Amino acid sequence: MIQNALTEPFGTVELERPRSDQRLVFQAMDITAMGEPHRLLILIDLAIRTDVYAPALEKIFGLTAAEGRLAAELSRGIPLATIAQSRNVSITTLRTQLASIFGKTGTSRQPELVALLSRVCQFSAVADVVR
Repeated sequence: MIQNALTEPFGTVELERPRSDQRLVFQAMDITAMGEPHRLLILIDLAIRTDVYAPALEKIFGLTAAEGRLAAELSRGIPLATIAQSRNVSITTLRTQLASIFGKTGTSRQPELVALLSRVCQFSAVADVVR
């Protein structure tokens, strides 16, 4: 298992876990630190869903606080109508914010935006760094 992780850029590893049907996904990255080559191994537990952290999106993409919250909620699969109802705003207002988010992120559709956000904020540690 360790040898596979050291030689392959992507894959899965099996560890002793409460549920044997769950695996960890890994991504290996070759990096150079202080002139020495190293392999960074990132383990991702697919059973744990990390939330996109709105303030991180604000900093990364220059979003307003409202846009950051909207992007984070969309990344969790919450429909625009539900967000509008919970915020007491119109869907038109949210669509205006969404158009601004598209412009700032270089995306043009919600699925494209959600895919981008999942790549940017894969780890919950992002929230700890940005605070």
